[in-house]
Amino acid sequence: MKSPTNPPTSEPFPVEGAVVAAQVARWFETWKPRKRLSLSEWSAQHARLESGKRYRAFPFQNGIADAFTDPAVRQITVMKSSRIGYSQIVQNYVAYCIHQAPTRLLIYQPTIDDAETYSKDDLEPVLQWPAVRERVVFKPRHPDNKLRAKRFPGGWVQIKGANSPKEFRRVTADKVLLEEPDGYPPTAGREGDQAALAFKRCLTSDDPLKAAGSTPTVAGASRVEKLFQEGTQEHRYVPCPHCGHMQVLVFGDGTGPGIRWEPRENPTRAYYRCAGEAACEIEEDWKAWMDERGEWRAHAPQNGPRHRSFHIWSGYSQFEGAAWLELAREFLAARKDPLLLMPFVNQVLGETWKVKGDAPQWRRLYDRRSQRQPGLVPRDALLLTGGIDVQGNRIEVFIWGWAPDKRSFLVDHRVVPGNPFLPATWEDVSKIITGAWRRAGGAEMRLSRVGADIGFATTHVLAWARKHPGLVIPVKGASNHHAPVFAWSDSRDPGPRGGKRKRGQRIGMVGGTILTQELYGLLNLDAPTEEDAEQGVVPPPGYVDLNGLATEEFCKQLVGLEWLEKSGEWKKVHPDEALDGWKYARAMMTAIGADRWTDSKWRELREAWDGEEPPPPPRRGTTAPPGAQEAETPPPPAAREGRRQGGGWFNGPRRGYFGGGR
Repeated sequence: MKSPTNPPTSEPFPVEGAVVAAQVARWFETWKPRKRLSLSEWSAQHARLESGKRYRAFPFQNGIADAFTDPAVRQITVMKSSRIGYSQIVQNYVAYCIHQAPTRLLIYQPTIDDAETYSKDDLEPVLQWPAVRERVVFKPRHPDNKLRAKRFPGGWVQIKGANSPKEFRRVTADKVLLEEPDGYPPTAGREGDQAALAFKRCLTSDDPLKAAGSTPTVAGASRVEKLFQEGTQEHRYVPCPHCGHMQVLVFGDGTGPGIRWEPRENPTRAYYRCAGEAACEIEEDWKAWMDERGEWRAHAPQNGPRHRSFHIWSGYSQFEGAAWLELAREFLAARKDPLLLMPFVNQVLGETWKVKGDAPQWRRLYDRRSQRQPGLVPRDALLLTGGIDVQGNRIEVFIWGWAPDKRSFLVDHRVVPGNPFLPATWEDVSKIITGAWRRAGGAEMRLSRVGADIGFATTHVLAWARKHPGLVIPVKGASNHHAPVFAWSDSRDPGPRGGKRKRGQRIGMVGGTILTQELYGLLNLDAPTEEDAEQGVVPPPGYVDLNGLATEEFCKQLVGLEWLEKSGEWKKVHPDEALDGWKYARAMMTAIGADRWTDSKWRELREAWDGEEPPPPPRRGTTAPPGAQEAETPPPPAAREGRRQGGGWFNGPRRGYFGGGR
């Protein structure tokens, strides 16, 4: 039998002289293969914070970071909240690639403007780290150091915007990183979904990596949630310091494990109720100890190791602003307002917002109408705003009154028949919006602001709006489901050299999804019984009061949309002109800044109306951008002649939320 060959052994390399020996030793050290560090090991040695201090990772961050340098991993998804340090991990990885493993990097931001801001504010400081400067020095105004493209020996990094189709063409990379993909526009022109387009940029690479990290938005429409479900779905398990029970931290609903606080309304102490049988009380001081002994566990291991996906939320973070007491206070401030609760769910809990798209029954709305006189403004309404919906053969004007507690009152509904492309039709609309409505008590009220939809007869609506500066805002629905109630667009007016004027007509972008949710929730509120009303009980805050103008068709239109969670979109089940009219009028309240008015300001306004004296003009707001209509002062009573124009986590991972009251 042939004996095995002995393994080769290293022989001494004889040299003469200490100087020669030292030089040869340096040569051999240079030829020695450099040990490849993991990202967490490299970060501990070389990464820097914004302040210039050394980076020290939280234990849960190391698990995510090391996935970036694991050769078995080809895709990473991080569904996260804010305050967990994911952006720092990405910055560390960019520097790691320059220093340790040169490669071709593509980073996609939501827009080109975001890409430029990221390059200046986030990437540029990274390029000044000592470890990076060991490999390359990026000189100002050098061809290798452009704003959105940096070249270094062996590779490059480019930052692109996901809002332009051309950003996905004629580029091939090894690593593709998506930053906040839930904030991307719905599609890149006619090209399709941006995440799919971006990931195709590394298909031909020998060493590809696809990564996406984002705060989620709306269930069914969230890109990062879909990617998370396609991966290993890993959650952070940490031990109880008292009983040792391993568990996923959840916010809780007050009946089981989760964050608890006391007292209930103005808490001064917060702790965590353990999921173990002993239901231990865990103080905040144990958080770091728990994370050091924690581990990532996959709920869908069959999808790994090629695609690792992680979920992490603020409850694990050791940043001072993410203390359990601070999270409890944020929840208490947001729990009663859907406009505040949605950001809490997305940005604190790192979960998708479940749209309550089940509209109330129109018959219920029709049967509960009040006996208020159509066209008469009730005493509780201190402001009037309007919404205009344009159709092919008519223009509909909806007038809503608003109380300080966000109750809304249908005051008037006018239908102007005619062709919206004819000036005569718009003259009739002008007569309506510049008119006055009698208020209970005798005074007259005028509109503070009107939102006019530009979805049909766009140029004619814009031209008509210019005739009513300070009163009419041209509006359109925002394309993103997470868009705010109201936001200004850029100027639409062309400049003398083909660009856009800095000061010109702007469009108000209305957040259709969040306003539809708000309205559907408010329509489900019940009015007080007749007995309670006789005793002076008023409807709850936000109640939508409909008068006799709310016909059967009007009520059907008010609930004309239905949310489809599987496709993440709204489906029109009935014409929805009345719904749009309410949303535009509601957005006008935000446009004039009424959402931020103090109780004292509302009180002054009420006293002025009740005394039938002109209300004192409020301070001019800053809602309108430069060159656009400024926020108008609330209209005084009839004594005024003309118009003054003013400037799963609650009950366990991925099980939903709000399972009970606290």
